[in-house]
Amino acid sequence: MTDLNDLPAECRKHLRAAEAAHRIWAAWATERGPIAAWGDYHAEASKRLYGYQLLVEWYDMPTGHHALWCYCDPKRPTEWTVGRGRHGATP
Repeated sequence: MTDLNDLPAECRKHLRAAEAAHRIWAAWATERGPIAAWGDYHAEASKRLYGYQLLVEWYDMPTGHHALWCYCDPKRPTEWTVGRGRHGATP
């Protein structure tokens, strides 16, 4: 899928914010409806943690918007720590 207008309004809202932040996104159709995904590499947090930190977000039908953060120590590239929501956000 390449046209934002083919996606639900709530999904378009999130993808427009991702585009405004210069994030790459992808969307595709499934039997249950469209899915879109986008992410962000956090350079400052990665430097502070001496590793790699990513934020991955997606929108699917029917459950809506989801997000998780991931951290990887470069000495253990196959082991990731994963958490829900935006890293550093108050639960």
